[in-house]
Amino acid sequence: MNPVAVLRKDHEMIEMELSELDFIMKGDSVNYSNLVHTFWKVCKLWDLHELKEEELFAAMKKEGFEVPIETILLEHGSLRERVKKIEAAINSGSDFEVRKVLAKEMREFVDVLRKHAEDEDDVLAGVIVGDFSDEGVREIKRIVGKYEG
Repeated sequence: MNPVAVLRKDHEMIEMELSELDFIMKGDSVNYSNLVHTFWKVCKLWDLHELKEEELFAAMKKEGFEVPIETILLEHGSLRERVKKIEAAINSGSDFEVRKVLAKEMREFVDVLRKHAEDEDDVLAGVIVGDFSDEGVREIKRIVGKYEG
């Protein structure tokens, strides 16, 4: 089981939805219903991915790979805060509040999440699965099986 391939596949799925958000946000007449629906799809993908990668990165670090876990966790926290702001606006029932927050926070959320995934891909470029110990391979399989199985 290749953790790099698993995480990159997640990034590709998330990027597809981020591209959809980009498309929806273009122009003057934003379909807010479609925007919110696609945002929740991204959040669902991201939540699962975030849990999976935190465990995988810890396992990779244990195997001796340079993984900036602290930075990644800080970025995860920042992304969660953006999601909370967007969610609060959506649940406010105020059309003005939704439009105001979505115009700013949604754009930033997309940009930050996209950059975060690109940075993680750069980190993953240095991970060689063949260098994992037998115990490390078993741990990776366990983690991926937990989320994919």
